[in-house]
Amino acid sequence: MLTLLHRHILKEILISTGFAMALFIFALLMGNAIRDIAELVAAGKLGPLLFLQLIGLLIPYVAAYALPLGMLTGTLMALGRLYRVAAPVLLIAFCGMVAGVLVNLHFAPQSRVAYKQLMRTAVTDNPLSFIEEKRFIHEFPGYVIYMGDQQGARMQDFWIWELDEQKRVKLFLRASEGEVNFDPVANELVLTLREGTAEQRDAANPEALGALPDKSLFFGELPIALPLDQIFGERGGGQLRTKYMNFAQLISRRGEALAAEAAAGSGLSPERLELQMHLQKNFAMAFSVFSLAIFGVPLAIRLKRGESHANLGIALVIAMTYYFLMIMVSWLEGQPALRPDLLIWLPNIIFQSVGWWMLYRAARH
Repeated sequence: MLTLLHRHILKEILISTGFAMALFIFALLMGNAIRDIAELVAAGKLGPLLFLQLIGLLIPYVAAYALPLGMLTGTLMALGRLYRVAAPVLLIAFCGMVAGVLVNLHFAPQSRVAYKQLMRTAVTDNPLSFIEEKRFIHEFPGYVIYMGDQQGARMQDFWIWELDEQKRVKLFLRASEGEVNFDPVANELVLTLREGTAEQRDAANPEALGALPDKSLFFGELPIALPLDQIFGERGGGQLRTKYMNFAQLISRRGEALAAEAAAGSGLSPERLELQMHLQKNFAMAFSVFSLAIFGVPLAIRLKRGESHANLGIALVIAMTYYFLMIMVSWLEGQPALRPDLLIWLPNIIFQSVGWWMLYRAARH
């Protein structure tokens, strides 16, 4: 049976965590994705109902990051005012960890796929909506596209940079006008440029601009295929990218990779490492809710700060440190011998070890 103190702490933690989660979800949604969507709405290219649907589908995706941040911030804000350790904190953290697993491995990828499909439908129904005037478009891999003006269906003043693997310009296109159509068979947008010039760069040294006048060509019409699979989460043949797979799909694909390795008599393949890295990272992110709570409880007692803004600042510093450690481990993904799929748990181990040690020290005083 919960005591009066436990009920009070439970209420404080739930309110503080809920407030912090809402704040972080709002902050994460205010990033590039919602900014780009809002620009399309303002331009009259997406309706308000579709805008709300897209935002709703983004919430589970950003919740994977907001949940551990909210748990840590809620713990610091609530216990910073109470100055006591309470069992309900760990109970809520455990529930948050379970919720994190469900969000990271089921709801977030499903929502992300649904978001991409809804965006695909909006683009294919109205191809003109995807290329917005006076904005540099980087969504299509290998291209940067800029359109200067649009009058109804007429699109004018195109600047297009085709990039190589090192993101260097290998071809520059300039056209006075163009049009965009959707090819359902090839599942791609076809941008047809008219009355323009093409400037080919030296493949070995694209920065050598002195050779440009000798390699400039005029064209009357030039079509450019922009595959939608590259920006809506699919690889060749309609295969989902790893980051858009749910738990069942990840396990199934991992089984296929293991079978291929057994048939070839090889060790850990890059494909299986990618799958295991993504799988372990999702579990580790969910477990971070519990790890950051364990770290936050003794820290709140030690600091004894009642100011919410101060605790919010401390929580941000701790969370940024945690995510920076996760990013550092991700940098090792190209080195399978170091097993980054297992090292991804290192930030959790560090924060939990320090948290339990601080709890032990607090219990002795």
